[in-house]
Amino acid sequence: MGERRAILWGYGSLLGVTAIAVVTAIAAGGRLILSVPPFAVFAITIALFGLLFRPLQLVAIRHPAPLRQLRDDLTKNREWFIGAAVMLVALPLLFDATTRIKQMIPQLQPFYADSFLIDLDNFLFAGHDPWQLTHAVLGEWSTYLIDYVYAGWLFVQVAMTVFLVLVPRRDIKVRVGLSLQLAWLLMGAGLAVAFASVGPCFVDDFYGSQRFAPLMLRLEEYDGLLATNAMNYLLSVQGQAAVGGGISAMPSLHVGIAVLILLSIRTYWPRWQALGWVYVASIYVGSVHLGWHYATDGMVSSLGMVLIWKAVNRYCDWIERRCNVLESQPIAAAQ
Repeated sequence: MGERRAILWGYGSLLGVTAIAVVTAIAAGGRLILSVPPFAVFAITIALFGLLFRPLQLVAIRHPAPLRQLRDDLTKNREWFIGAAVMLVALPLLFDATTRIKQMIPQLQPFYADSFLIDLDNFLFAGHDPWQLTHAVLGEWSTYLIDYVYAGWLFVQVAMTVFLVLVPRRDIKVRVGLSLQLAWLLMGAGLAVAFASVGPCFVDDFYGSQRFAPLMLRLEEYDGLLATNAMNYLLSVQGQAAVGGGISAMPSLHVGIAVLILLSIRTYWPRWQALGWVYVASIYVGSVHLGWHYATDGMVSSLGMVLIWKAVNRYCDWIERRCNVLESQPIAAAQ
């Protein structure tokens, strides 16, 4: 009973964070989102695939009693189905809500922090913009590789979401899921509004300067760079409720989620943590090299992600201890 109570607290926390994000997005926007959110469509697609897979499998193997087998599957895996359903509701709705907040940054807080972040980068890197150092060291082939790795972050995020829906271990589902939610809500939305900035690639467009013109000219020299195509898209849909829209630099959610992946691997699959370190380094360097972020954006999000991870794990430990105490009280009273 104590374990089940802890599971309910964990799943309730996931839904609670989602509710906070949705209410915040509605309050900031002043109206409900009437169209079907893209992340919700993604979640429905996963759910339908999952619901259809098992019946089709039973038919394919010519199971003698497929309906009874489906009932037994549901009974034996009831807790897994509940966890999967919670994740399919919680994560997509939170992603949609925080994306909406990010898209509304100019209405909530005018972009202002870029000049400070530029000066801070210059101070930390001895009078240089960090991109100048990466481009001086890395060659053309490295830029293309970094571009593909950085663009692939979206697929990693999708894979991580699917994994959290399907993973049978409840501790991973709750701890990593809560950390992912808070990363999007606190950093991807909260800090993004508080430190409203556009990043090197958009400074010249929003501030009318030529500060990063050399960087943008260099990136344009590369044929078919995914980053420049994405930048053009973001500029074209700025101010609209478009899929994947919204411009912000501080902090870097790309780097923050990469750090979360590393922390998860270190905790649950430590033998593979070297891959996590390589991935974090690739995303961090890519964020600067491709002009998406200032170096400090990734530093702040890395620290923020570590703090969120520690806080979530302490919270989950507290829940488990508290539920165990509640479970033991009737026994103690009986004695």
